[in-house]
Amino acid sequence: MSTSANSRNHNARPGYQLHDAIDLLGWEDQSIWGWDEGTSSFFAQLWRNGSSSEAPEIWLTGARKPYPWPGCIALDIVELIEADPLAVVQALGIADPEPALRSEDDIARHADQLTSLNDRSEYIGGQLAALTWTRGQSELTLSTRAPWDQGRPSAARADAEHHLITGRVYLGGDPVHGGSFFNGADEALWWTLGR
Repeated sequence: MSTSANSRNHNARPGYQLHDAIDLLGWEDQSIWGWDEGTSSFFAQLWRNGSSSEAPEIWLTGARKPYPWPGCIALDIVELIEADPLAVVQALGIADPEPALRSEDDIARHADQLTSLNDRSEYIGGQLAALTWTRGQSELTLSTRAPWDQGRPSAARADAEHHLITGRVYLGGDPVHGGSFFNGADEALWWTLGR
């Protein structure tokens, strides 16, 4: 899949008239996603390849749970089928076309500045967790708490994590961390990606 295909929906926002395929290996034959005006939400319908069912195996709809941002859809797909976050972000076409990470030294300096604030809020904790992960010094990903032993993530993988974190922000956090933690992580990843 070309970079342009991975980024065809990069600018998708609420209200964006979108109805597109989900090019995820093993699910790409029939699966779709897009914006539903009726529920003011993104949606996704996923069928495993070879399925003859009329009903999707996974149906993410704003009628059951609001999906106000593309990252919300990406996050739930990752968690429901235990898929690779980068593969899902690329399959939805929402990947940054030219992702870049700040240098490890810049990230370390920023983390040191935050640590010197002596602020123990969840918001700062989320920022520090994101900076630690982007430096390759965390054993878990931020968004799904999946094991991470791959060192410093690539810019494309950090961009995918940012999509999932933004999804967490819009969905209100998770049972371990509240929304404030993910707001901090979202801001730090935004900065780390040079945005």
